[in-house]
Amino acid sequence: MKRKAFGMIYAIIITVLVATLGILGLKLSSTTLNTTTNEHIAIQLDLYLNSTVELAILYIQRNGFVDNENTNTKRPNVMASIERYINYGERGEYQFKYKMTPLIDNSSSTAQEDQKNVMILDISGSVTNPITNQTLRVTRRQIVKP
Repeated sequence: MKRKAFGMIYAIIITVLVATLGILGLKLSSTTLNTTTNEHIAIQLDLYLNSTVELAILYIQRNGFVDNENTNTKRPNVMASIERYINYGERGEYQFKYKMTPLIDNSSSTAQEDQKNVMILDISGSVTNPITNQTLRVTRRQIVKP
């Protein structure tokens, strides 16, 4: 009778140990998945950030600091910022905003040729991790001359 009781206790202990090891393995697996996903999202954000910088420079090269694309309407305040929004990804989950602010009035008589179209470019982007619902953000500010 004692042998059957000890056998049952050993069976319960082994079952609990196997279940504990399974839970720990599952937790480690999900933690590794979150880390890998966050690394992938960070790399994607950085690549999209670089693309947004190139798009902003292309916008200024093509349009200058006009009020709207494909028009020649001058802005009332030539030193005002131009803001644009762009979404990347299959469903537009990577959301970026870029703001271009001229450093000097291009129409000014004191503006030298090498100072024209120089701007401060502020870019911010974000995406929500689909696994953890954590929002990852990236920002960059730089001075560019198209």
